[in-house]
Amino acid sequence: MGLETVLPMLRFLHAITITFLAILPIPSALAASFNCAAARSAMEKLICGDEKLSTLDEELSAAFKQAQERSGAKTTITRWQREWLRNPDVTDCKTAACLSPLFAERLKLLNSVAPATDAAARWNGEYDRYWKGKKDKDQASLLLVGLSDNRVYASGSAVWNGPNAVNGQVNVGEIQGVGVLKGGKAVFDLQGCTATLVLEDKGLQVEDESGCGGLNVTFNGTYRRR
Repeated sequence: MGLETVLPMLRFLHAITITFLAILPIPSALAASFNCAAARSAMEKLICGDEKLSTLDEELSAAFKQAQERSGAKTTITRWQREWLRNPDVTDCKTAACLSPLFAERLKLLNSVAPATDAAARWNGEYDRYWKGKKDKDQASLLLVGLSDNRVYASGSAVWNGPNAVNGQVNVGEIQGVGVLKGGKAVFDLQGCTATLVLEDKGLQVEDESGCGGLNVTFNGTYRRR
């Protein structure tokens, strides 16, 4: 066989190979919400190495963007999502089996974010506690997101600075979970942490809080929307 016959055949085979590679399915790991070729962190590599988790990550990214748009509270939703990503429940996961249910649960929560036209969306925002016109020295803050079916998600922290705070006499408390809207109030009962929130024109009032923090810590008080 002469060279003039071999060369066209090689070019033909090369073209077939390129076409075959082009129609091969993309590895499922590339379905992640980021470029797996640039994955650096342990979590990113974990996501890229598991088909189910990679798909969940892609769905989670889409749900997050949709929640931002649907709620009309992009800043609050963004901070809420970042807060979740920093949660030890997420960051301490080292296996796909650990992360997958957390991703699925988060996906369900993001998909339940109420539209801006819903009454629950009025609660969207971040709030800081004030005392006598100034931010309370015993700091307390809340992030609220309105959900469908008359629900509100709340996360926050509160601090009590004791007389010897400089030497560590500081107690903290946390609140995190979903409450129910009843009669214009958001009522929370989260495994021993209970509270009632009343929405006002420029903020909210926290009443009857109990069990959400350490000694002397309370979320009760008047809050202003940031």
